[in-house]
Amino acid sequence: MASSAKKAATTKAAEPTLTIQREWIAAEFTKGIDAERQMAHDARARVDDPPGPTLGVLYGQIADADERHRAAVETVAIRYGASPSTGSGGGITETLGRLKERVTSIGTTPQEWVAHDLAAKANAIHWYTAWIHAFESIGDTESARELAAILTEEKSHRDTLQDALNRMVERGAKGGEAEVAK
Repeated sequence: MASSAKKAATTKAAEPTLTIQREWIAAEFTKGIDAERQMAHDARARVDDPPGPTLGVLYGQIADADERHRAAVETVAIRYGASPSTGSGGGITETLGRLKERVTSIGTTPQEWVAHDLAAKANAIHWYTAWIHAFESIGDTESARELAAILTEEKSHRDTLQDALNRMVERGAKGGEAEVAK
């Protein structure tokens, strides 16, 4: 029995100490705040000029959700030491980003808009999945749980955007009303 106790003590002593890179997490989540802010802005722009006649309401829901996601991401960032209320965007960076958005949208089709938004949702899903895994691995179940709720909503929006793209492509393939470049 003494050797079992000694072996258990040796195993416990050999376990590495968990180091959490709080500054790195805070910096990454500060970038996430800006990304969610931009996604909400992009969705809000689509409400005013939707890529399809029935998509205005969906984009309004996505914009509202992305604002909630931004707030949740900010909460996690603060938890790890960030002070994101100042944000890393805004000012000239934000203005240039909006100008770029206007220029790049010239000549694109509604299908391309939806495909772009679909890709952004897929990217967000990949990142949220990775962060949930990371937070679970460091024992931060609260942050993992908060992000899991966002992940569920992102997946729902991705699926709805995919359905919209499917209908647009089907309509084009069947010779329905063609989507024109905006």
